[in-house]
Amino acid sequence: MPNLHQIKSEQTRERLMDAALALMEAKGLAGLSMHEVARSAGMTTGAVQHHFPSKAALMLQIIQRLVQKIDTDDSFWPSPRWPLQRRADHFVHEAWQRLYGQPRFAVAWEAYLAVRADAAMVAHIQAERALINDKLQLRMVRSFPEWADAPDAVARFQLVLSCLRGMGVLAPFSSPAAMELQLQQLSLLLQSFSPEVTP
Repeated sequence: MPNLHQIKSEQTRERLMDAALALMEAKGLAGLSMHEVARSAGMTTGAVQHHFPSKAALMLQIIQRLVQKIDTDDSFWPSPRWPLQRRADHFVHEAWQRLYGQPRFAVAWEAYLAVRADAAMVAHIQAERALINDKLQLRMVRSFPEWADAPDAVARFQLVLSCLRGMGVLAPFSSPAAMELQLQQLSLLLQSFSPEVTP
């Protein structure tokens, strides 16, 4: 059971992430500095850096928090009892609406790319993202049990996520109608991975 110090530390981290999200929505990544986050949360810059050593680390934690919410939210994940088309449509649209299509997703990748020359930060991001992917993959196989025994299930899953990530990065430069057409195609791709579907 967490002690009082751990509880307060987690509350502080939540407050800082909320402040960062509010700033991102108002000003974008360019307006998001550790100083601005500190000022918005009523804290010192040093206190912010104690919890998040960089903007990329802060963004990674925000994405992790979003993933944790959907990991425990059964309404996000399609029931394995549904027909395949319904499951595929549900997943791509929920993933888009609640995670990859959110403005904060593109902002997060902007932050990640800004630190790509920092080997230590890249290694940290890779390790943390691997944990996120593992959680999502476990839930994905529950929703699409026909994938469970496929030798390339991990590659299929990663391809779907890569498509969603790419769409999320390009969304600010695309129309909602274009994104919707791509989501429809992604659903068809997802359905094609099932042995129930004959190409």
